Amino acid sequence: ESLAKFTERLFKFIADNDVDKLVIDMRWNNGGNTFLSQPLLYSLIRSEKINQRGKLFVIIGRRTFSAAQNTTSFFERHTNATFVGEPTGSSPNFIGEETIFTLPYSKVLANVSDLYWQSAWPMDYRTWIAPQIYTPPTFAAFSAGRDPALEAILSIKR
Repeated sequence: ESLAKFTERLFKFIADNDVDKLVIDMRWNNGGNTFLSQPLLYSLIRSEKINQRGKLFVIIGRRTFSAAQNTTSFFERHTNATFVGEPTGSSPNFIGEETIFTLPYSKVLANVSDLYWQSAWPMDYRTWIAPQIYTPPTFAAFSAGRDPALEAILSIKR
C-alpha cells in the first residue's frame, strides 16, 4: 500500500471516529523520497480536527535526517505539531541526495551529496529541529520495554 493510499484511509478513519491524538514517529526514519510524504503533509494541513496543538505530535530523534528531515521541516512550517523526543539528526536546510562517481586513478566508487534542500526559511541556520518535549532514549527505558516519548505524549490531557 502506498503512503498516499494509507493517508486516505487514515484521514477517513480520523473523520469517522473520535480521534484524540495523532502521533507520527520519525525517529528511525533516515530518509528516502521527500515527495512521498506530500499527501500526508497536505492532509494534515487540511485537517481542522487533528492539526491542533495537543492533538498532533511528531516524534523526532538523532536518526531523523535526509527526506525525513525535509518532512519534519515541512511539518514544523505548515502544521501545529508538537515535537517530542530528541533533536533531529540534521539541520532544516542541508545538502543531500548523492551523485555516484568513480575516482579516476584508483577506480574506487565514491559518492558526494550535491543538492541543497531548503525546506525551512532561507535564513534558518539551526543545526537541528529541537523538540518542545525533550525525552531522550535511555538504556533503562529500552531494557524495560518503555517508550519515554510516547509516554510523554499519552500523558498530555486536553
